[in-house]
Amino acid sequence: MTWEWRRQDKATVLDCLKEGQYEAIMTSAQGPLDGLAHVAVEMGVLDAAVQKFKVKRKRNGIYDHLFFRTIPVLPFIEADSLRGATEALFKDASILLQLGYTAVQIREGFNDRYHNEQGVKSEESLPYHPETLREEMKRITVESVAAFRHQHIRDLFQRRLVLGTTYAIDGSGLGDKWRLVVLLNVHAERPLVVNWRLLPATASEKGKEITVVREMIDEVREIAGSQAIAWLLMDALYADGPALAILKYHYGIDAMVRCPEDREIFVDMQGIVAQEPDRWETHSDVRYVAGQKQQRTVSTAAVEELTTWDSFRAKAQELGVKDAKLWGCLIHDRPAGSDQDSEDWSLVSTRPFATGWKGYKHWRQRWCVENNCFREFKEGWKLEKTRWGRSLNVIAVRCAVTCSALNVAQVAKSKAGERLLHTGIRRLRREMAREYGPAPVIVYAGDCYAVFHIEEIMQALGRPPAESLRPALLAENVPRRQPRPYIFRSD
Repeated sequence: MTWEWRRQDKATVLDCLKEGQYEAIMTSAQGPLDGLAHVAVEMGVLDAAVQKFKVKRKRNGIYDHLFFRTIPVLPFIEADSLRGATEALFKDASILLQLGYTAVQIREGFNDRYHNEQGVKSEESLPYHPETLREEMKRITVESVAAFRHQHIRDLFQRRLVLGTTYAIDGSGLGDKWRLVVLLNVHAERPLVVNWRLLPATASEKGKEITVVREMIDEVREIAGSQAIAWLLMDALYADGPALAILKYHYGIDAMVRCPEDREIFVDMQGIVAQEPDRWETHSDVRYVAGQKQQRTVSTAAVEELTTWDSFRAKAQELGVKDAKLWGCLIHDRPAGSDQDSEDWSLVSTRPFATGWKGYKHWRQRWCVENNCFREFKEGWKLEKTRWGRSLNVIAVRCAVTCSALNVAQVAKSKAGERLLHTGIRRLRREMAREYGPAPVIVYAGDCYAVFHIEEIMQALGRPPAESLRPALLAENVPRRQPRPYIFRSD
């Protein structure tokens, strides 16, 4: 695989057009998919796929490097199936050229499989049939998917896209056989999926001292340093005493967890607050319940130096801390102006807060990522509904490229994404959109390319329109920015 430069030479391409000697011609508008694909390139996602994905065996007629660059783009298509995603993607020739496909590959595909009843290759087989993509993903090794994940994490930190040191841990079921556990960087501007693991649905961390969570933490710390994670916000599934002690006294990471109501420490907090009702403080808050904005009244009561979580204290002593204590907070949460749907729950933290309200506000960060990331996995990216296949290899690939795609989308919405979108090979069309209109025509001829307005094509062919609908061009004396060469990969 080599880099091929095509210079912009409008005069040469016009001559080739008149003689009918050109390779390819297409129209393409700059759309959301173009932008996301370009941000993925700038973030190193496509390069990571090419460098790290490995296949069990080679297959004649399939160019693995093209296939590897195609997979990370598929999640951007809003479709309920792999077939729908591929059909939408492969209608945009400009995206395929950006990924490295040649005009011949787009037109004729890669192999002779999946013909229609007349023995002719069906349109849905160009350049890939959906089943070909599925079969190709089965060939990718699970070990290489892990290598892709590791490289993606490294790219996130090297490009300084990860903000802050607060993280959340949660999981999402993928049918009845698999479960995706995700380590999320919690930040208001752009929450990111910093690490993930695909586990059997029956897997549990209970009694295992958060083995899987520790694996993810160790990988992040190896890449970004021991100070990369300062806080971990966890739901009741991870309310395990030894886990809190390991995070605090082995890693130096403070943790906050929602405490199940059947725990002794919860009853202990209730007893202390019942004797000291002055601990309660009440505030107004806004929450999103089932996606609906709701004004709520929240009362909090903090309790310091809790010692009734025996497993936490025992593990802390094992780690050399003799008198370990926890901070807790009781919370009474109800809709404003009503006693209906009220909720009583509690938080436990390895680091104390000045007030219960400050501890509650710290926990609220987790709800933001639940709405922006966990719900997006299921509803926006359809990860739970459409897994692209049943084999472990396919599901592992699907999870990996979806996690990276979600990160690309989060970055694209931020200021960093705006900077990325103003660089690279897609910059050409944005800079010259006024001159060429919303759907420019791109012509490839020899070692050149050129971008035209559709009226210019008609004029070159000797059939100019009677009336021009083009907007007035820039004044001749106004200097224009020189466009950058179009770059793409080819064999």
